[in-house]
Amino acid sequence: MRTLWNGVISFGLVAIPVGLAAATESRSISFRQVHRTDGARVRHERVCTAEDRRVPWEEIAKGYELPDGRMVVLAEDELAELPLPSAHTIEVAEFVPAGAVDPILFDRSYFLQPHQVALSAYSLLRDAMTDTGHVGLGRVAIRTRERLALLRPYGPGISLVTLLWPDEVREPDFEWLTDQVPQTREQEQRMAEQLVLSLSSTTFDPATYRDHSREALQALIDAKLANRQIAVPEPRSQEAADLEEALRVSLDQARQARSAGQRETG
Repeated sequence: MRTLWNGVISFGLVAIPVGLAAATESRSISFRQVHRTDGARVRHERVCTAEDRRVPWEEIAKGYELPDGRMVVLAEDELAELPLPSAHTIEVAEFVPAGAVDPILFDRSYFLQPHQVALSAYSLLRDAMTDTGHVGLGRVAIRTRERLALLRPYGPGISLVTLLWPDEVREPDFEWLTDQVPQTREQEQRMAEQLVLSLSSTTFDPATYRDHSREALQALIDAKLANRQIAVPEPRSQEAADLEEALRVSLDQARQARSAGQRETG
């Protein structure tokens, strides 16, 4: 597993040398931009708009555009030397209950791999968070960008989840819902709650779900390779149904499915 970052977890006076590795990988089917008529790949060229010439990679820099159109050019070495305390240290500022952080802030997940000399301290931190039901909050700078970071036990180790900054989360603007609060009947509310409970599980197993978009894309690719047509499913009806009747039918179906599942496992 490739290490993206090396540094230290710091909580109190305890320092734990670790490496950071990506915990997830995309399995989406990727595409190339091609010429429709012959399938040849389309090449993208880097052209300077002032000089109208191609620019080699060694002349490429990052630019920040000001409101008046002026550009501030930043070199890679300038960005790499930003004075960030979190560049090599994840300092845990506080511990909070595991459910205290809203999942809307979650960004990307990583694995923290302990160095051999820090196995005891690493295990101690993992077990302390597990036993107390708490997670750690701090900061980490990855590729010169500082993020809030959440540390939590995951399997035999510790996972780090980068968090969005509060101003990166939009305010929900649902005037149509707050200005005109819909009135629900008690019977509908009770049936909705029963439906939620009928579809509830004590655990979540993501392996029971399939990526239908990836399967459909792969089937389309295979069909085109074999020069055959692919069956297109009929669209689901979008007709509006009576809410109470829809709840009643859904509840019956959920109960039947649960009964069938219990008979299979019994």
